[in-house]
Amino acid sequence: MSEKDLRAKYGASAYDAGLKLQPNTFARRIAVRDSLDQHYTKLWMDFVVTGMMRRPALDARTRFLVLTGQFTMSKSYPMLEDNVRASLAAGIKAREILEIILQCTVYGGHTAVDPALELFHRIVEEQGLLEELRASQLPIDGRDGMRLYEEEAKTWLEEDKADPRFAALKEKHGWLGIGRGLTMRPKHHLNTLSWQDALDSSWAKLWVTFTYQGMYGRGMVDDKTRLLCMVGNCVAVGEGHEGRAHMKGAMRKGAKPREILEVILQSCTNFGMPPMLKALKIFVKLMEEDGRSAEIGNPPKRVEDK
Repeated sequence: MSEKDLRAKYGASAYDAGLKLQPNTFARRIAVRDSLDQHYTKLWMDFVVTGMMRRPALDARTRFLVLTGQFTMSKSYPMLEDNVRASLAAGIKAREILEIILQCTVYGGHTAVDPALELFHRIVEEQGLLEELRASQLPIDGRDGMRLYEEEAKTWLEEDKADPRFAALKEKHGWLGIGRGLTMRPKHHLNTLSWQDALDSSWAKLWVTFTYQGMYGRGMVDDKTRLLCMVGNCVAVGEGHEGRAHMKGAMRKGAKPREILEVILQSCTNFGMPPMLKALKIFVKLMEEDGRSAEIGNPPKRVEDK
């Protein structure tokens, strides 16, 4: 069936929306589906293209950046390429797209990130964006020279600063990594750092310097957006424990519960219901514990299958 016929059959508006989401592959995807089963194709279009991807809880920038992280983490590189191209076409800065890919190094490692970087480099070189990226990069020492101890200390909990482990860990590993952790994960960062320090102090220094001082201190994307992307990353790979921590962190940085909920819900379109439901249960329980269930509709207690 021709593109003209498919547009007429499934609706021009829906077809054009699909092209914006998947500029390189949508025409082929809908043609393949239509050739096999038109009813399924209509269900897919209504659910994914005109349904989930048009919901207003997330702005377009956040939605595209969340997908960037998820496709990188899941090593879904053809879908990542489509998403990068669609993101650039939507006016999202190449630097922000790159940052979300780079942040995946923390949880996805080089096996996920290196192919994504090759793909991204090819696209931005093709579109003449490399000079723009070079101009917007951080100095070689990142933001270390711009940070002030006295200012950041104001963001730390008094009980963390009074913790007897704080001074010793700060002396051993430096305040830049510890400080970023205390800002992002109060009441938790000293626990995980001291635990890893006891296991292997050399490893702990490498970890806190790379992850917190380095990657989480880059500031190339605002923390709220970066943490919403981290929530999406965790859903994509089925990671619940760290996902919960990033849900809390995102809300501390100003994310609305409905935004977190939407990141979780939209994940079902690319990664299926099981990881989405796993994250959803964690989020609902978190909101119950914080006395904030009303902000997500006061859902009733979920009845588990026997």
